Amino acid sequence: MPSHHPAILVPIYQPRLSPIEEFSLDVSVQSLAGRRIDFIGPSDLALDYYRQRYPQLGFIGMAPQCFASIADYNRLLLDPAFYERFAAQGHVLILQTDAVVLRDELDAWCASPYDYLGAPWPEGNELFVNLDRFEGSLGKRMKVHVGNGGLSLRRIDRCAALLREFPQAIQVFCQTGSSEDLFFAFMGALSGGFVLPNEIVASHFALELRPSYYLAVNGGRLPMAGHAWWKYEPAFWKALLPPSPVLDMV
Repeated sequence: MPSHHPAILVPIYQPRLSPIEEFSLDVSVQSLAGRRIDFIGPSDLALDYYRQRYPQLGFIGMAPQCFASIADYNRLLLDPAFYERFAAQGHVLILQTDAVVLRDELDAWCASPYDYLGAPWPEGNELFVNLDRFEGSLGKRMKVHVGNGGLSLRRIDRCAALLREFPQAIQVFCQTGSSEDLFFAFMGALSGGFVLPNEIVASHFALELRPSYYLAVNGGRLPMAGHAWWKYEPAFWKALLPPSPVLDMV
């Protein structure tokens, strides 16, 4: 049986982090104290800086071409083999360096029925799906509101199954290098066996766009985490984060 000890993965591809990325990761590591956290990155990346600054974090090297561009990174996260590598852990938490974890609620979220959790998109994303079993006259125009992948919790067996369920969609996404989180949002909503939360549930997990709006409509419950926090309403996040000179840069 998979454990409730998710693989926590921090993607890296540059020789060092920026000061604001360091601050964000420092907060997350403190919030997730006691859990194993691993960097993932190109196997040929120079690691001196990471080993010195984050000796408690491991490193999992992967093929350098997987991190050569954003499109290549998207393809990595659309490969069932990526998920199956961590199958024994049940879930994988993608924690990008522009995300911040405020508190550890991972056990509860791993025990929830959801197969993919990410910050909501308040305006939604729209797409006309015309492939796999929704081809031709069966095509469907869709709008989805949940899926941000930069800080996301994924149930490994269900994500791998979804990737195999829609082979034409995978081919299109991989050819174009499109955002992998859109695949899980759109095709997950069309799957009979993939469980996604609604916007409000997702807003309890993490926030990115319009965080103060979601706080107002979800009953005042602060999220477990945030993504790209210094880009959208930084004042919202500054009030929740420990004091640091880095915050004056935002």
